[in-house]
Amino acid sequence: MFFKLLFINLLTFLRIIGTIIIIPIYKAYGGIAAGIISLICYATDSIDGILARKLHASTFFGALFDGLADKMLTIANFILLYLITPYAIIPIIFELSVIIVQYYKYRKNLNIKSNIIGKSKIWILAISVVIMFFISDIDKISFISNSFKESILSANQSNLYFYLLLPTIIIEALTLISYVLEIFFPQNIKILYEKTKEVEIPIVEGKNKWDNIKNIWFNPEYYQKHKNDSNLRKLTKVVKEKN
Repeated sequence: MFFKLLFINLLTFLRIIGTIIIIPIYKAYGGIAAGIISLICYATDSIDGILARKLHASTFFGALFDGLADKMLTIANFILLYLITPYAIIPIIFELSVIIVQYYKYRKNLNIKSNIIGKSKIWILAISVVIMFFISDIDKISFISNSFKESILSANQSNLYFYLLLPTIIIEALTLISYVLEIFFPQNIKILYEKTKEVEIPIVEGKNKWDNIKNIWFNPEYYQKHKNDSNLRKLTKVVKEKN
């Protein structure tokens, strides 16, 4: 199990590395190179999630690490999109608002698991980002016909980028709204994901508090049992206090 967890989290770590280098890559080599890096990063996002489920190796640490990698990738891509079009400030504001709302939910011991809308957001963003990267450097793509290049280059670039970004703006807005609703109606948003429940405060088996905490964050069975619980922050705190 250790090597399964190591391999899966290594894929997530590679996405973080890709996120760190994508901005200098864009600056040095342009949109095509950045688009390829971004595409690889989004691919690892799918692969690590699929492997975690297939190998029954999902953990709270993995979920947190994966979410952090997604946020880093999203922010890096939005920075690059802003270099391409000022309209990118709109989804940037929505994304920052989502982060604030999710942090508030965490502080209030609410479930911060991504819902269906939140999970869809990353793929809509991926499609928009990759297309916009390639469009920004379309004159360098040899296999595209000159007539198509000319039609793209002659179009109003500002409007073109806005329409390409519009699906991302819409899904960001819907994600923010859905997470805000979960604050006020945490038990009633059944269509978004399984009904959350208030977790009991059992002390998991272990020799000391660090064994208990390790079991919470790195045990796949514990993850499956409590992945929809609403107060894991409280649970971790109680484990620390009672040992």
